Amino acid sequence: LAEAITCVRQRFLILLCLVAMPLWELAMHATIVAQVPSLADYNAAASFIRSQLQPRDLIAAAPSFIDPILRWQLGDRMPLAMAGRSDDAAYERMWVLSIRSALPPATPGTAPELARNFGRVRVLRYALPRSRVLFDFVSAWPSAEASIERAGKPEPCPMRGGGVPRGGGLGRAVLMPVTQRFECDARTPWLFVSEVVLEDLDNRPRHCLWQHPQGDAPITLTFRDVPLGDELVFYAGIYYEHERMREGGPIFATISIDGQPRAQFEHRDGDGFRSLRVPTIAGGKPRGDVSVAVRAPEPRARSFCWAATTRASRARGAP
Repeated sequence: LAEAITCVRQRFLILLCLVAMPLWELAMHATIVAQVPSLADYNAAASFIRSQLQPRDLIAAAPSFIDPILRWQLGDRMPLAMAGRSDDAAYERMWVLSIRSALPPATPGTAPELARNFGRVRVLRYALPRSRVLFDFVSAWPSAEASIERAGKPEPCPMRGGGVPRGGGLGRAVLMPVTQRFECDARTPWLFVSEVVLEDLDNRPRHCLWQHPQGDAPITLTFRDVPLGDELVFYAGIYYEHERMREGGPIFATISIDGQPRAQFEHRDGDGFRSLRVPTIAGGKPRGDVSVAVRAPEPRARSFCWAATTRASRARGAP
């Protein structure tokens, strides 16, 4: 009898678990659905941000998985420079569209100067330091001069337009040819210099200047009469598919001011998109010519892309 009772109890417990588990899953599903913001919540939050935007405002989202919703709602107010930014130095206010109390990693450690709730979506605004950026190389690239070294002598890379873009997608970095570019070799479609957006090793978009090396002889991009400020902040990396297997060789970028090398940036697979700070005040000149020369002993799949700005030690307008 005792064994029979024990057996009945065990079967009852098993049956109870079989019934309880789907009920628990249904309850959790209802809880999750109830916490998901509605489309109306996102619409209201985005409309509020849109009505308040000013020049030098940055728009961000958290958690990162709602970035597509942010771009859907406010993509027309988010230029490529913002979506693929290297840092936040060019901006003076940050708008955050947030759910689940999440914040972007670069959010200031101070309290927001504005907070509003729109259903389950929260809008925050933070004050950022006044911008110290004097010159943005990516935005100014059409005014630069590009050259490729052949037989020890530099030859100009002419500005070209048009062509039928091909490629892109997994393993192909960007569509080529891009609409406007310095074309260094028409027979080799990736030997060009132009503004692009590509994914770095962390799969983050990067708005940068594509300057693929040809080999040990450099490809050089020169900007004339640049306001130098106190430092040049340089970011660079390559397309993630060309880096993640750690099979490529090193890439070297020499940064020169008025023909004098000031710094060398070296990229090795696994570095990701990283930065280098180059003092510019040492020369004592307020303006100068800045060039970036890129080379690689093994140039295959070395999709080097860089972004840089010159910056003052104090924000514009600061005492």
